[in-house]
Amino acid sequence: MFARKLLLSSSLLALTSAPALADITAQEVWSEWKSAMQGFGYSVQGSEATSGDTLTITGLVMSMPLPEEDVQIEINMGEMSLTNLSNGTVEISLPKTLPIAFSISDEGEADVSGALTYDTTDLSMRVSGSASNMRYSYTASALDMTLSELVIEGKPVDIGTLGMSLSNIAGSTTMKVGSLRDIVQDFTADTLAYTVDIQPPESTRAEDRFALSGTLNAFTFLGTGAYPTGGFDVANTSSMLKAGFTFEGSFGHTGGNTHIDITENGQQTIGTFSSDSGLLKMALGASGLSYSGAVQGLTSTMTSSQTPFPVELNAAKSAFALAMPIVPSPETQTYGLTIELSALTTSEKLWSLIDPTAQLPRDPATLHLELSGKAKLLSDILDPAGLTALETGATKPAELHTLDLNTLKLSLAGAALTGTGAFTFDNSDMETIPGIPRPTGAVDLELAGATTLMDKLVSMGLLDEAQATGARMMLALFAVPAAGEDRLTSKVEVTKDGHLRANGQRLR
Repeated sequence: MFARKLLLSSSLLALTSAPALADITAQEVWSEWKSAMQGFGYSVQGSEATSGDTLTITGLVMSMPLPEEDVQIEINMGEMSLTNLSNGTVEISLPKTLPIAFSISDEGEADVSGALTYDTTDLSMRVSGSASNMRYSYTASALDMTLSELVIEGKPVDIGTLGMSLSNIAGSTTMKVGSLRDIVQDFTADTLAYTVDIQPPESTRAEDRFALSGTLNAFTFLGTGAYPTGGFDVANTSSMLKAGFTFEGSFGHTGGNTHIDITENGQQTIGTFSSDSGLLKMALGASGLSYSGAVQGLTSTMTSSQTPFPVELNAAKSAFALAMPIVPSPETQTYGLTIELSALTTSEKLWSLIDPTAQLPRDPATLHLELSGKAKLLSDILDPAGLTALETGATKPAELHTLDLNTLKLSLAGAALTGTGAFTFDNSDMETIPGIPRPTGAVDLELAGATTLMDKLVSMGLLDEAQATGARMMLALFAVPAAGEDRLTSKVEVTKDGHLRANGQRLR
């Protein structure tokens, strides 16, 4: 919640515009800005004064308490000026440095407070349009945000370096105000760089260190959202969703690298990671939450005081996707999970350590798992009252109704497993299989190269013959030979009466 509010604050600080749609005044821009911030729970304080074409706000402070999290956010903007230009647009001027103070207090935990410093270079912001349909545009040579102060239990902490910077920024935001505040954002930066170089707070050794730094090239953000203009509790996400809140956004880059250096108890670990591109997407609304990411051309190398050589792992693609309902409904809702790792390879040095005689194929490994189904969400997990009911056992979190195995592909060292399947669940029957709703359905599996792989592992001494014999007996119980060499298939079923069958043979 704290991170979401801080991100929203930073986004609204950058609201600006491009071509004039109609004349707009400084007072209209300021009124709408203030209304937007107050709508999200901020208290806005400042003195207004007009001189000629310029409206100046002095002593401008925006603050927000989050009672359920014992968090206080305060943005001290000092002075802001809004100037009416001759072409019907408004120019916004902000201080080059904005301090953002925060404090966190949680019963039983250490009180934490501190400050972030938000610095801009060559920032230019313009607003055009009308009071109900504003378009903002902005550019800047650089934007830097650093953690400048950290206090724990009243004692200042030497935090080292913790910051992020963006270069050559350009963006626009269109805000249309009606029953909802509809926002469309477009943001680009040549680079996004981040640096963390700190001593772990609980460490007692001066040489212990955690350092991480990296850069993303051609960083982009595209987003749309609908924000309620009132009638909701800003501290209650469920209330916002019911009032019409939606958000959809994507972050992308065309290549990045990260370097990590950790020293702990005299042991050092160093890692380098790079990628050709990456994309992260998120969507949130009453219809559910979806979150996905993909990285192309991933390479990584790790070295450690405890390993004799660098460990390399590379992948053509690494991806995940998650979709789930977040608002209770009397009807079932969809969910899904996807995990994909394609063309995973490692260095010959690591292979030689495991398989010095090269008996195993060095083919790239692949994992692709895709699940989906229907569930009924019973508890409002985003409402504090709903969470309390869930914690006390007054309500169940959800009911599982269907589960589909859309894709299963796993290949490694010459063996490959594939499968598909589907199950339904009867939530009125928790007795046939104690503790879970009664499932009905089947999964079809095919396994290739397993016997050959086990034989090689036995000859290499990595698998005991007795263990291999037990594994072969288990395969014979669940699988039958298929066309082709070293291929097995299996149909595993759960019947309506709770019986477990493999290829027609009852196992339970």
